[in-house]
Formats: sequence, C-alpha cells, structure tokens
Amino acid sequence: MSRLRLCDFCGNSFPISEARCPHCGRPGLFPNVYAAEDADEHAALERRYLSAKQSARSSGSGDVFDQFENAATNSQAVIARPAGELQRLATSDRELYATFYQLRDAGVRLPAGEKWDTLRAVADEMLFSGYKEQIRFAALSLDGVGLINYGDCSITLRAEMIAHRASVFEENSVLFMDHHDIMARDAHRLPQGHRATWDGRGKLCALKLAAQFKPETTADEFPQLLLRQGASSEDDDFVEVHIWGPMTIRSIKRAVFTLPRRQRTLRGVIDKANRRRLEKFGVEVQVR
Repeated sequence: MSRLRLCDFCGNSFPISEARCPHCGRPGLFPNVYAAEDADEHAALERRYLSAKQSARSSGSGDVFDQFENAATNSQAVIARPAGELQRLATSDRELYATFYQLRDAGVRLPAGEKWDTLRAVADEMLFSGYKEQIRFAALSLDGVGLINYGDCSITLRAEMIAHRASVFEENSVLFMDHHDIMARDAHRLPQGHRATWDGRGKLCALKLAAQFKPETTADEFPQLLLRQGASSEDDDFVEVHIWGPMTIRSIKRAVFTLPRRQRTLRGVIDKANRRRLEKFGVEVQVR
C-alpha cells in the first residue's frame, strides 16, 4: 500500500496519515478507512472471503456462513470500560473519550508497566503510522456486551456517529503481530486481507470464523462465536474496531452493565442521578 494519496480536490499528494490535505486544507478520508479501502487490501480480502465461503459450502455449512455474514453485517461497535468512565462522560457533552496516548501525553495516565505497553506501541505504530494517537478501539458485538476483561460497562456506539470513520481488523492487532511473526522491519508490508471498512465487516467476520461453522450451528451461537470472552484479555477472541477521532456521550447509544448477580442493584451499578444524566443524552441503560 502506498504511503501517499492524492487530494480529490487539488490533485496533490500527501501522507495517508493526514486526515486533511496540507495543500488546500480540505478534509480527506480518515487514514484507517483509507487503508482499508486500498485496492490491494480489498482484493486480498475478497480472495480470502471467496475461499472461506467455498470451504464452508464444501463442509455443508454454507447456509450458516451466509446467515452469520448477514448477522455480522448488523453487528455493533462496543467498548468495555469501568462504569466510572461512562459516568464521567455523562457529566457533559464536552467530556471526550480520549486515547491512551492522549492521556499519557497529558500527564494524567501512567503506563501499566507490562509487556503489553511495548507490544501495543509497536503494533499501533505499524498499523497506524503517524496517527495512532487518534485511534479508539472497540470490538464487534451482536448482543451489546463487550470484552468484560476491560470493564463491567459495555458501551455501544451509535453507528451513524462512527461508520464513516471506522474500520475493522480480524483480531486483537497486538496478537495478530505475534500470530503472524511480524517484526518491526515488516511494517511496510503487513499481510493483506485482514481488515475491512465498516460496511465490509460482515465479510471479514464470516471468513474469520468459517472453519468453526458446522451444519448444525444455530443463530443463538453467533454472539459467542463473534466475541469470545477469555480468562484474560490475552485469551479474548474478537474482531477489533478502529475508530478515528473524538467521541462524547452523544456518540453512545446504549450502556450495558454486566456485574455479578449479587451486585445487581441500582445502587451497586449506577445511581439514579447518573442514570438520569445518561437518559438525558438518549443513552439506554441495561443491567444484565
């Protein structure tokens, strides 16, 4: 994939990491979406998709493949965070959901001091060179529940607020680098066909999970196939969503709290004042 693109208006080239043409100042396509729409990337995705679809047909699970693809096409981007983060956002629509890098550089968050700090930084630089500070992460979900290892509050984002600036990736991007033995020197030649635009998420999800489909697989099993909760975040299996740019409480559609049953009281989950704030901004609140 070329690291340069042409401005649709003035015709001059500029780095794909820029969301605005530096020559004429006009906005361009979001960098992560541009990368997913790259012709070679799209062609590789299509080849993998057709191969997976044929394999499913051969195994007798072709109908399941089609049904799952249709379901995944309507999947939602969900961020799992501690409840306190949602409550902070609900105080005002001027509160922003920031990235780790923005919080670190502002001096309000320290790295955890784990190996994942280094691995995440390397993976982000390879995938989002020049704009990693602008990417927010979510996971695709069919039932509104996110990765509970990251928090007890699953935040569903409004598709109309993110679809134009979101792309999807086949798995946890840090683990992807490990699974494919990708080194820093390979940053300019990452394996292709593992990411898609928001509208292409159904295809990516279906080809990823095709080998797990059986003729007897039912639609009730789809949510757990798409997002599998692991004993730790390293064991989670999901399709990763990359969203460029800021988000506020107005970017949120629903909040689902998934606490142990003994804690499922209104007081133990969220107080009435915070519930009212969320509802004021049109956020649906559920406790499961």
